[in-house]
Amino acid sequence: MNLKRHLINASVLLAGTAMAVLIPVSVNAAGLVSGGASRELNSSASTLSETVRISSASRTVTAQITDPAEVIEEEYLNLSIALFETSPKYCNVRSGPGTEYNIVGRMYDGSVGSILDEEDESIEGDADPDDDNDQWIHLRSGSIEGYVLSDFVVSGVEAYNRLEDYTEYYAEVLVSQLNVRKEASIDSACLTYVTRGERYQVIMENGVDPRVYLAARESEADLDEEDDGYTWIKIEYAEGKVGYVSADYITITEEYKTAKSLEEIQAEEAAERERNLRATTSTPNGTTAMTTTPPEILQIVTNLSTDYSSTSELRMAIVNYALQFVGNPYILGGQTLAGTDCSGFTCYVFRDFGYSIARTPSGQYSYAGRAVSLTEAQPGDIICYGYGGCSHVALYIGNGQIVHESNPRRGLEVNSVGFMNNIIGVRNVID
Repeated sequence: MNLKRHLINASVLLAGTAMAVLIPVSVNAAGLVSGGASRELNSSASTLSETVRISSASRTVTAQITDPAEVIEEEYLNLSIALFETSPKYCNVRSGPGTEYNIVGRMYDGSVGSILDEEDESIEGDADPDDDNDQWIHLRSGSIEGYVLSDFVVSGVEAYNRLEDYTEYYAEVLVSQLNVRKEASIDSACLTYVTRGERYQVIMENGVDPRVYLAARESEADLDEEDDGYTWIKIEYAEGKVGYVSADYITITEEYKTAKSLEEIQAEEAAERERNLRATTSTPNGTTAMTTTPPEILQIVTNLSTDYSSTSELRMAIVNYALQFVGNPYILGGQTLAGTDCSGFTCYVFRDFGYSIARTPSGQYSYAGRAVSLTEAQPGDIICYGYGGCSHVALYIGNGQIVHESNPRRGLEVNSVGFMNNIIGVRNVID
C-alpha cells in the first residue's frame, strides 16, 4: 500500500460533497442500517429487541447499557464552544471561579470543552452572592480543567449544532524533509522546508474539505497535460505565509481546538519562532537554501501496515492495540489515546497504523474507507450511529462487539454492537 492510498483509502468522492449535518440528539428518528434494513429507537426500552450476530475469533466481556439513548446524548449535552467576536480571541482559564484565581491556560476562539458544573463567583463578605456576580463555567478542555466566564461560551444543543464549523485540518509531515513551494508545481520556487512530525494548518480553497479534493484527484483517470504528477495541498507554513506541499508525503488530520496550558502555549510560541526564522532564511535569489531537490523528499517514513502478512493479521493487530486503552477517560476534543472522544479514539488508533481518517463522527461516516453492510463488518471496521447524521462511532472488534469512548461517565469500554439500535452505517478503512 502506498502513502496516498492511506491518505484517501476511500471510494470515489466528488469535489464539493457536503459533510453530513449534525442535528439535535433529542430528535427521535429511524436510523438506516447499511444494506437497507431499518430500526427504530424505543427510548423506554432497556434492552434491544433484535440481536445482531456477527462471527469472529475474538470474545470480550461486554459492559451493559441500561438506556441506549443516553449514551449519544450525554456525549454532547455538556459540550461547550468558546466564541469571541473581538480581539483578543481567547479567554483565560482559571483554577477557580473568579479573577483572583491563578491562570492555568487559555481557551481560543472555537475551542471545545465539556462542562462539568456552573457556579456564581464567590466574593468574600458578599451578603448576596447570587446578585450581579459573574457566572463561571467549570469545564475540561484538552488537558486543562478550570473555570471560564460563561459570557465566552455557548453550550448544549447550540454548541452541538455548530461543532462542524469549528473543526480544523492539519497536514502532518511523514518524511525527513519536504519542500514547500510557492505554487502548486514541482517547477515552482522553494519557499522553505518542513520536517517529519511537524503539523501545519491546511488552507481550504473555496471551502472544500481537503480530503474531498484529494479523493477527487485520486479518482481522475487522466491527468491534465500540464500536470506534473503531484497533488498539492496549500498550508500556512509560518505566520501569514502560505505555500504548497506534495500530498503524497503528508497525512491530513481533522481536529477540534481545545484549551492550552501555559506550558503548551510557550512551547508552541517557541516552535512558531523557529518556523518563522526558517522561513525568512533566504538565498540571494529569494528562495530558501534547500538540502533537497526533486523528488520532494529525503526519506519516506516506514509504512507500518506492510509489516503484516495478511489483512486479517493487520485487523487483529488494530483491535488488540485498541483494547489496551479500555478504561481510559472520555475527554471531548482530546488529542491522544490517553483520553479522547469517540471519533478521536478511532482516528488516533488508525493513525498509529498509518491511516488518516477524519477527526469527527460525521467525517468518518462520510469519508473513511468504503461503506459495507453490517453483516459484512470485520474486526477493525468503524460502526456509525446517529439520527439522520452520524453522531457516534465505535471500532468493531468481532463477535458482535465494539470498543469505543462511550461517554464522560463511562469512558472507553467494550459493548455489544447493538448497544444502541440506531446504526446508520459501517466503514471499512482497511481494504
